[in-house]
Amino acid sequence: MVVLATSARLDVDDVLRISWAQPPADGTALVLRQKATERSVSLNGDSADLSGLDLTEGAWSVHAAAQEVHTTDPGFSLDGLVDYARRPRSRAMHVFRGHSGGMRVMVRTVEPYAEVTAVHPDEEHLVIEGFFAFGEAPAKADLVAARRKTKELVMGELTITGDRWRAELPNEPFAVESDRGFWDLRLGGLMVAALLDDIPQKKNKVRFPAEHVERGGDRVRVRAYYTDNDHLAIATTVVANEEAS
Repeated sequence: MVVLATSARLDVDDVLRISWAQPPADGTALVLRQKATERSVSLNGDSADLSGLDLTEGAWSVHAAAQEVHTTDPGFSLDGLVDYARRPRSRAMHVFRGHSGGMRVMVRTVEPYAEVTAVHPDEEHLVIEGFFAFGEAPAKADLVAARRKTKELVMGELTITGDRWRAELPNEPFAVESDRGFWDLRLGGLMVAALLDDIPQKKNKVRFPAEHVERGGDRVRVRAYYTDNDHLAIATTVVANEEAS
């Protein structure tokens, strides 16, 4: 017999909520397996509380009534990921459909960071918006761009409302390069990144408009970009005035 779930979601309290094609018998336990390790939890109709389970990092297969649970649901919800990340926690879980169709629970360790939701370049400033993921707003918070070559800093203006933040970085202070430079962003000591939009490796997929700072006989092109690990950073390039576009 195939145990089939038509949908599966983990809520913000780490309760796994399942819609069954045919519900298992009363008293059935849900068993999570990772290699030779098993963890069991009571199944209460359509839900199982995973918050108290000792689950190490990695993928766990889900079983009920001595059978692997299969699902037709990919388990992905962008709104759900955002809601989940807005609660402070050190361990994150999400449910997904494996290649075989089996239900899986992925467990990973997380740290607080500043999630980016919008980037708005203009002639004078770079405006960035987001929220604090997996943690509270830092007690002391500034948005700082640090030049990789020299650790020189550019400070931004930061506004925090609840768990949301908005920052403005001026373009002009970035016009210090003689060739090409890169600046990394930190917000109150937190990394600034976009990790919850289901677009990995954004460096090759997302391109923001460039702005230019005039500087004598040339200009410095200032452009926000995503790094290989989807952190937001600033790239600067010196160009002749006639090449600036």
